[in-house]
Amino acid sequence: MRIISSDEVDACLEDRAVLETLRKAFRSSLIAPAVPDCRIERLNGLSGNFSFQPAWSDFAGQRDVGRGYVGCSLVLDLPEAPGRSSSLYILFSGSGGQPIAMIDGMRLTIWRRAGLHALAAAYLSREDTSRLLVIGETPQLPRLLSAYLTVRRINSILLAGAGRDTLKKLSGLPALSGVHIGVTENIQEAQDGADMICIAGPESNPGQVHALDRLDPPAGCHIDVLDRNANLPGELLQEARLFSSDLSDPPDPDLEWAADLKDLTQGNKAGRRYYGQRTLYLPGRRSGLADHALAAHVFLRT
Repeated sequence: MRIISSDEVDACLEDRAVLETLRKAFRSSLIAPAVPDCRIERLNGLSGNFSFQPAWSDFAGQRDVGRGYVGCSLVLDLPEAPGRSSSLYILFSGSGGQPIAMIDGMRLTIWRRAGLHALAAAYLSREDTSRLLVIGETPQLPRLLSAYLTVRRINSILLAGAGRDTLKKLSGLPALSGVHIGVTENIQEAQDGADMICIAGPESNPGQVHALDRLDPPAGCHIDVLDRNANLPGELLQEARLFSSDLSDPPDPDLEWAADLKDLTQGNKAGRRYYGQRTLYLPGRRSGLADHALAAHVFLRT
């Protein structure tokens, strides 16, 4: 069995290949059932969470067990380490069932998240999108921005709430060469000129007003939200056309969802209906299909 490290994951992945691997996965017949999480009781009334997301090739449908894989992502969240999940991906041979790879799940997750958000932007943002506003920050931001640039010709990025370390990382990112990167503290004015807005996470500067409750993007803007639990204005959620990665388990079942990535990639439902429409993407809870596709892609290239 191969043990594939984070460095090896990075070495065999690039944004365009990730995007197309995910697109093909949503068009495929991969099977990714929902499995309940396991609660882990800890001390002082706290609890952790152990989640499993299995997926496998459609062996019966393809009438062949000689090709394909069975895999599962394992994610452990403990209250003693908030916001720091530990994860692995285990890949098994579809023919003999023997384990063939154990992959750094944390690094795989970063690539998968960036790829899914970029794939959504490819279908939902306007083709002439060039100005991006990023509200908040996340360690995944360099990977995410690099993925965005594979689907849209972004020439201007405004950052609201990014820390000094994030700015330093972005300034040295080859994918952002030639892109103007600026900083703003006025989110309300900055959003007026944005073609696309990324809600990346909490701001690093506590003195800055996040003002998501007053978020009012211009007509035609695409809003990409990384945290499915983000507190977004009700008016925006009611007015924008809403999309997610997997509507078999939507982020909020009370909202009216237009389509998910399977609908969009297979052409079953439309994304943006007209130029001035506002679109909004929230990630779903399930990622078994996407994780399986990327894990198989990594295994074949290491």
